[in-house]
Amino acid sequence: MRTPRPRLRHRYLLALGTFLLPLAVLAVLGQTELQRSGIQAQGALDSGARQFLASAVKEIDQELARYMPPLLEASQRRLAELGPVRTVLELGAQERFAALRDIIVLDERASLIWPTPPPGTLSLPFSRDSRGALQAADLLLRRGLYQDGITLLEHFIEQLVAASPPGRGRRPEMWDSELRARFLLGTAERRLGHADLARPEFEKASSLAGRFRDTEVAAIGLSADLAIAELGTTADRLKLLREIANSEREARVADGLLTAVAQRLAVGIPAEDPDRATAEALLLEEHQRAATRAFAGYYDLVLKYGLRLRRIRQASQSEFVSDADPEERIVSTPSDATTLLSLRAATAAEAQRWHGCAHIGLHVDLNVLLAPILRAFTGTNGTFTLAVSDPDDVPMLPSPAAVPENFVPPSRETYGGLTLRAYPANGERLIAQAEAAARNRTLLMLALFVTALGGALWSWRSVSREAELADLKIDLVSRVSHELKTPLALIRMYGETLGLGRARDPEQASHFGGIITRESERLTALIQRILDFSQQQAGTLQYSPDVVDLGRLLRAVCDAYTPHLEARGAILVETLPDNIFVRCDANACESAIVNLLENAAKYGVDGDDDREIELDLRAETGMATIEVRDRGRGIPRGELDRVFDGFYRASNSGEVRGAGLGLSLVRHFARAHGGEVLARPREDGGSVFRLTLPLAPPADRPLEPTAANGKAHPAPSAPPPDRT
Repeated sequence: MRTPRPRLRHRYLLALGTFLLPLAVLAVLGQTELQRSGIQAQGALDSGARQFLASAVKEIDQELARYMPPLLEASQRRLAELGPVRTVLELGAQERFAALRDIIVLDERASLIWPTPPPGTLSLPFSRDSRGALQAADLLLRRGLYQDGITLLEHFIEQLVAASPPGRGRRPEMWDSELRARFLLGTAERRLGHADLARPEFEKASSLAGRFRDTEVAAIGLSADLAIAELGTTADRLKLLREIANSEREARVADGLLTAVAQRLAVGIPAEDPDRATAEALLLEEHQRAATRAFAGYYDLVLKYGLRLRRIRQASQSEFVSDADPEERIVSTPSDATTLLSLRAATAAEAQRWHGCAHIGLHVDLNVLLAPILRAFTGTNGTFTLAVSDPDDVPMLPSPAAVPENFVPPSRETYGGLTLRAYPANGERLIAQAEAAARNRTLLMLALFVTALGGALWSWRSVSREAELADLKIDLVSRVSHELKTPLALIRMYGETLGLGRARDPEQASHFGGIITRESERLTALIQRILDFSQQQAGTLQYSPDVVDLGRLLRAVCDAYTPHLEARGAILVETLPDNIFVRCDANACESAIVNLLENAAKYGVDGDDDREIELDLRAETGMATIEVRDRGRGIPRGELDRVFDGFYRASNSGEVRGAGLGLSLVRHFARAHGGEVLARPREDGGSVFRLTLPLAPPADRPLEPTAANGKAHPAPSAPPPDRT
């Protein structure tokens, strides 16, 4: 009969839910707590970063507020009198204004008045000369053939003069050729040491250079003036040096050439000359002028248009910038240094000195100005570090290399235009902490999942088992009731028949008595099995092991049980050698063998009146093996192990009476004595039940006297039977 499917009642589902619900709540609470901790940590990090950032902004703004107003005021007092170059040199020499780099002068539309932007094209002298005579003369001079070069140049100049007699106009290219020829002629005469002949040629070349606006010609004219100054006195050198430093020569000449000329003029004055100090001061002014002009070029190309665009936007928002505004600031990064250009309104004296002057721009190096503050907010010693960038997002202080994933740094702008961002100072540590937290969350969720899964499986197993056992017990009660009713009904019926004296003869009375005896034995065996199973489940089933000879024990069982088997139509074939000793409970062993034989006889094939059951005993590898083989209906392969469970009956048991307890008691007996029982299918149909028990040690076996001398010796173990 097929075992009924377990049914999960409401109380079992409630028990399962009672177990899983706390785990689910624990998982949700754990995840929520981890998320809350992460949010709190992130909130604390963000809060700390914002406080750090607010502190940095405050310090930078305060530093700018301390620095700029005094600088603006000091420039107003000096600029109109000293000029931009000397004002920068004088103020920059003071420690408090060391960050000042340049001063520029602007008109109303923010265009440059001073200095003029550097020329866009830089050329070397004679690079565009295409006259063969000048090229030949230049080649002779380069090879040191000065006299030949002088002769060629003098002849070339005579031809130029003859070609344009007085009173007739001369084409510009002829003036250009004469300028170049006289400069080369003066250079050759100077190389030969003829200073008196060289100076007039240089003076004529300088005079001719004034006729042109070309940058290359202006460079030749400056070179001629340098030669005149070097051939003249110290006063001539100082005069040209002062013109360069005062920006009188910068309109058409590149700053590099001007600075090189100024350097050469200053070096040419002896150290012991009293005018050497003046020359060095003028040279310093020239370096400052060149630096300011370089910044002016950057301003004219970049900053001017950005300033105009910002003013247009402010005007569209009715936020007009007027001369009354105290200051206007532009932050930029021309090269590798972030700078601040601060614009103020020009004073009346400044407007008078520079016609059209409306604004004065002071160029300040922010790296120098803010260095002490930035050092205090950078590094890995604190909790946070600072990153600073200009309005174009060019870094002044770069962000750290290691930044936690998904970390968005808070940012703020100073009123000077700098953008400040706060990053964790030790990004590697925070990344490691974030990874550890992620691992902890993963491990916690995994542990909760495994616990919940294991608990659910265990609960499902327990509840299913509980439901199955409950159904099996109900089925047991039903089957036991049926099993009890049949023998009791027979005993009652035949007992009443005998009691009423209705037997026809003594032979029938004896037959009725035999039936009553047989049914009483069956009833007793059933009750004993139920009691044994109950003790087994309660853990109180006790055994009294002793060393027994299995062969003798099993033969006794066969002698007593063979008539019962024959009455069922079964034939028992036994192979039971002596001297196979085991330590076990003899009564329990008898019951186990009887259960196996009863099982083999009970589940025979329907209609087979001649059923053979084999009982085999052998010793092998330290174990005594008992096999019961039949040719019955067999056991489905998927149920070969389950038939040993309590109350379980194979699905093909049909209408055969039974409670499903016998095989469970056999397994309990085998395992309690260190053995095992297994069921296997038999070839050509049927089943094989194999019960194994450990052999008793030789020292524990009983002694038997020998026929030779009458001394007792341990009984020898039976050799394994021939399995062929």
